[in-house]
Amino acid sequence: MAIKSKQLKLPELLGELNELEKTILPRVAQISLNRAVFDGRERLRQEAKQRFMKVSNFTLNQFLYEKPQQVGKNLEASVFIRPRIPKGNAPSKYLAPHIYGGSAYRTRFQRLLESADTYIGRNSTPILTKDEIMTPVLSNPLVRKSKFGGMSRGQYSAIAGQMRGSSKPKNNRYFYVGDNISQKSPGLKKGIYLRKNKKISLVMVQNPTPSFTPKFKFFEYTNDEVTKSFEKNVLKEMNKAF
Repeated sequence: MAIKSKQLKLPELLGELNELEKTILPRVAQISLNRAVFDGRERLRQEAKQRFMKVSNFTLNQFLYEKPQQVGKNLEASVFIRPRIPKGNAPSKYLAPHIYGGSAYRTRFQRLLESADTYIGRNSTPILTKDEIMTPVLSNPLVRKSKFGGMSRGQYSAIAGQMRGSSKPKNNRYFYVGDNISQKSPGLKKGIYLRKNKKISLVMVQNPTPSFTPKFKFFEYTNDEVTKSFEKNVLKEMNKAF
């Protein structure tokens, strides 16, 4: 993810200071910048709630800030999106298309389904092409939900294993329906089905990869909130001191 910086200058904000006022400036700057990056993080969370149709608490918690640290003569702090998580998709990457525009991020699961060792029948053709994704049918009660509202990691893992042929249970069996079957049976959509107790049910549907316009103005929101908050808190702390 790109990095943008903004320099906030106290002299331009406060004007001419006497010697006593100058002595408290380091503490004022520390407190004010800490509150500013905190407010920047909170602004991003609020904007995400308003601009995304569905946003989980997990995603909201990926907006972070780093407290001010002295670097040379300057205080530096940051507001950012968590760049990586263990055994998961990097939040900064899956949110990037909403910030910069472009095709939806391809998760590990999507990449697995387009890998060479994922087969359809006997012809060794990957299930997905790079311009397709597999989306959980969340309205289906057979789709197990995570605490964040999406498909559970365990179900993703079970489907991945069966699509690769590493797991072949007799019941609760997942299988793929592609063009060769869906064209002969118009009632069947392309996707992944679960066969359970001799009944089949669509749990993931195959769709073109969506593209996004850059509607989440990460840098604009952060710059606006951090600047306003810093200026407000500097004046507040100076007034408190005198």
